Amino acid sequence: MLRISKLTDYATVIMSYLALMPNQVISAVQIAKEVHLAAPTVSKILKILSDANLVISFRGTGGGYQLARAVDEITLAQVVSAIEGNLAMTECCSIESTCALDSLCTLKDNWQIINKIILTALDGVTLKDMLRPLTGHALSLKGIPIRVKGF
Repeated sequence: MLRISKLTDYATVIMSYLALMPNQVISAVQIAKEVHLAAPTVSKILKILSDANLVISFRGTGGGYQLARAVDEITLAQVVSAIEGNLAMTECCSIESTCALDSLCTLKDNWQIINKIILTALDGVTLKDMLRPLTGHALSLKGIPIRVKGF
């Protein structure tokens, strides 16, 4: 099963919460309380997001975190990459590929294209988009409308 980690999932929750009040500085404790996550986990994620320049941290009295850019300028690809590193569906898609079959593989080019498609899809969804149901949002990939089943 292809799946993002819990930390990445939690990072999108935290970033979406900050997107509701993009100009406010909010403490890690307050964020943890509002999103129902443990404070140490929230602090760990915020540190990673800060290192990736997705949030700005403010120290001292009244300190906390806020988004580093506008909600329509931060994409899911950036959030996922901040936590997970570069997206690589298979070993041949990673920058430092160590696959023993690399020179023989006939599927490598296809996996690299699929990897790019997924990265492009994640890059096409912003925090602003995440603040409303995507079922009513006009999504498309290569000009083909994407329908979300069950909604």
